[in-house]
Amino acid sequence: MLATKIIDYMKAKNYVVFSGERNYNIVYLEGMNEDGTLNDDVPNQFNDRRLIIEVINAVPKIVNHWQATTEPGNYYTYHPMNPEGAARIKFGQYQAWKVGIHGNSEPHEALVQFLSVTVHRDFNQDFKRTGDKLDTGNFGINQHWGYDAPISNIKNTSAGCLVGRRREGHREFMQLVKNDVRYQKNPDYVFYTTIIAGDDLTR
Repeated sequence: MLATKIIDYMKAKNYVVFSGERNYNIVYLEGMNEDGTLNDDVPNQFNDRRLIIEVINAVPKIVNHWQATTEPGNYYTYHPMNPEGAARIKFGQYQAWKVGIHGNSEPHEALVQFLSVTVHRDFNQDFKRTGDKLDTGNFGINQHWGYDAPISNIKNTSAGCLVGRRREGHREFMQLVKNDVRYQKNPDYVFYTTIIAGDDLTR
């Protein structure tokens, strides 16, 4: 079962795993399909997954999941906002996001970066992390929606953010996030998120 495989992987990496009702684990799987099989992870496509996992009585369960991208598309890879190259988040776990507002043209509720994360800078524009310089800081790596862009074309919806493709799916995601018991107790709660390479998960 995919949820169990993910939680076992997180434990093996000594990542924080939350248990209990509405203590959600936010996870992104890069290069993975809905059924847990690997895909080709072709650049500029929404071929990653965004998941919320709940662990109750030691049993992990996927509460919901959505199409996503953990990587920038063609536009920002070839027109990076940073001269060092487009940001591609380093696989791992970070406690870095608060509920806030993302975007200017279409402001919407999102998880907004609040603390540092580490990214690879794709200076050579090869859409890979291999050999790329690491950069740690607050770069506005938010978790927002992808404006219903086509599956096969990220367009300019991601410059390195963690993006759920559809507005409707993102609203579902945010509704769950805000239903988390920690957020209910403290609207300033800083959320953890784990980003996993699909091929590493299946090894």
